[in-house]
Amino acid sequence: MATVTDPAELERLRRKLAAVSRRAYRLGLAPGISGNLSCRVPGQDRVLIKATGMSLGQLTARDVLLMDLEGNLVEESELRPSKERFFHLEVYRRRPDVGAVVHLHPPYALVFAAARQLPPLHTGAARTFLGGRLSLVPPAPSGSRELAEAVGEALGSPGMRAVILAEHGTVTVGADLEEALYLSEYLEDACRTALWLRLLGQAR
Repeated sequence: MATVTDPAELERLRRKLAAVSRRAYRLGLAPGISGNLSCRVPGQDRVLIKATGMSLGQLTARDVLLMDLEGNLVEESELRPSKERFFHLEVYRRRPDVGAVVHLHPPYALVFAAARQLPPLHTGAARTFLGGRLSLVPPAPSGSRELAEAVGEALGSPGMRAVILAEHGTVTVGADLEEALYLSEYLEDACRTALWLRLLGQAR
């Protein structure tokens, strides 16, 4: 693949990743400095990813780093890429169709993550976008190769779109950043609906 990209295109992708990150934060899907997003540079073995230690709510294009599929920074920077870069890269290596990976800590999905369970899909939208495309990843240390391998295995099959990381958060994939974020929203909505229905069942 080519190794030279139009600087204007790279800047556009950086701005897009920062903007989608800020949206995820405004939606309450990634408190504090949690969560990380990445996107593939079209036509290259290159990925843009959020720098570590940054809040998604304050992310700018300057906080988005360029690396290769082995995790090496392609440009000099004082910042370091997200420690979760390994599972992002594992997904890109296994899934050429994936253009973006979104890892968040949505509050309702975290309830299921803590319980090590998948939510039942009660709504038509949940079944349409997640039915048969959602799986649970067992606990593994954050940033570890073990976690990267487990996420890669779970999302490695074509058609798989989302995982809940036990005791951790969620990962969704898409053709682009918007699609991957939309899936995070659908997953959070499915978890919220499932929990409220359980409460209503107890009330009855």
